Amino acid sequence: MICCIGLILAALACAHGVPLDKINFASGSLRAGAVKLDGTLPIGVPLAGYNHGARRVPYWPVPVFGNYTTWMTGNKGALNPTWVKGLAIDDGTTQFVFVTIDGIGSAGDLNFMAWSIAGTMGLTLPYENILFSASHSHSGPGAVSSDFLWSVAPATDLLVPSAQRALATTMAKAIVQSLAALQPAALAVGSAMLVNVTENRRAGISPFVKKDTIDPHLGVIRVDTAAGKPIATLWNYAIHGVCYGPDNMYFSSDIMGAACDYVDSNVGGVTLFVNADAGDIDPSGPTCAGAPSFHGAPIIGEAIAKARSSLTPSSSVTLATNSVYVPFGPTNLNYTLGRFNNCTTGGALDICTICAAIKCDANVHMPEAWLENTPRFTALRIDVGLTKAVIVSAPGEALLELGWWVRNDTAALGFDVTLFAGYSNNHMGYFCTPNEYDIGGYESQLTLWGINTAVMVRNGMKAAASAVKP
Repeated sequence: MICCIGLILAALACAHGVPLDKINFASGSLRAGAVKLDGTLPIGVPLAGYNHGARRVPYWPVPVFGNYTTWMTGNKGALNPTWVKGLAIDDGTTQFVFVTIDGIGSAGDLNFMAWSIAGTMGLTLPYENILFSASHSHSGPGAVSSDFLWSVAPATDLLVPSAQRALATTMAKAIVQSLAALQPAALAVGSAMLVNVTENRRAGISPFVKKDTIDPHLGVIRVDTAAGKPIATLWNYAIHGVCYGPDNMYFSSDIMGAACDYVDSNVGGVTLFVNADAGDIDPSGPTCAGAPSFHGAPIIGEAIAKARSSLTPSSSVTLATNSVYVPFGPTNLNYTLGRFNNCTTGGALDICTICAAIKCDANVHMPEAWLENTPRFTALRIDVGLTKAVIVSAPGEALLELGWWVRNDTAALGFDVTLFAGYSNNHMGYFCTPNEYDIGGYESQLTLWGINTAVMVRNGMKAAASAVKP
């Protein structure tokens, strides 16, 4: 654990972001472009997100080989397309592109492949000027990441290069086409509150949360043409994509996609979703009712539309971006009964009581090839009028408490609005805070760098945001 803390401090000390005094904040004439492409993969590709139910082969780990599957079963079609969307913004000095996919996580190798393919299409934009975000739908494509941990779980299944390249190619097209669509534009960014559509799934496990302990922040970026016609809406909110369960065998963008469709239809333009600190936040039962349209979709959609309409866009926008790469080092799995079975007393042969007393654990490490361990933290500062906003990325599933840490950090740096971009640039599991880590449960088990994993993530996000602070 001390070793991990040393690594993070050393990484932050040498983080290679652009110094603030080298960033040009001169106002330019804003341009923006957006695109929405069908990224649905073929029938037979596994659905990523669940490692049980109909998704897993009957006698796992005995494989059942299909065209795209090894330990999982293939999809049977699509309830709705799984979209790949791009939003490009350019203030005359800095260009930046958001790429969103309807998928379980944002795999670094998939993202880099997309950027590389875009290079063959003429892209010259640096990799660090693109934010790759996954919606965290549990009914999106598997077999598109080389991370062996998620493959063998099995939550995504083994990499199928043809499937990965197909999705990466669509992502590359979204980058290139959104930049090609740049036109004079106006932008605004803000935040509203949205409650009664989500719940904390660790209620009953953790004494620190109740069912209504959620992140209510609804971040919205409004982008219009110079004439006032919608180009895009980007919304940021903490919600797991689990309205469809493990017995669903059809592609779907889940509740978030239905909310995007609502905004597309009632506002216009392209609606992009960037998830937030949703590691312990599920949609509520009533929110998921009424699939496939979902009872909660118009409620969320109306909240997005209302927040959007409250913003006054401007063409006088300044952008600045910064990225840092932080090596996390070897995983620290810290196997204990308390973390894996939520037990501190009793158990077979009284093993829980014994282990609680002698603090038995196994601090084993996974092979480094099993999981990416040098995430990219990216911050984008957007100045519009008197509003100074920041979007900052997290490489996986942050719990609510980590989200509050980061919002407090960015407020102290001088930002008025913070969009917490979870599931972005990389996917490295859950980020339990120390309190929640010790309590145990599923999220704790998949917090893979020990009790200070969330601290490491917080420091990386703060380092990225600090370099563009007001």
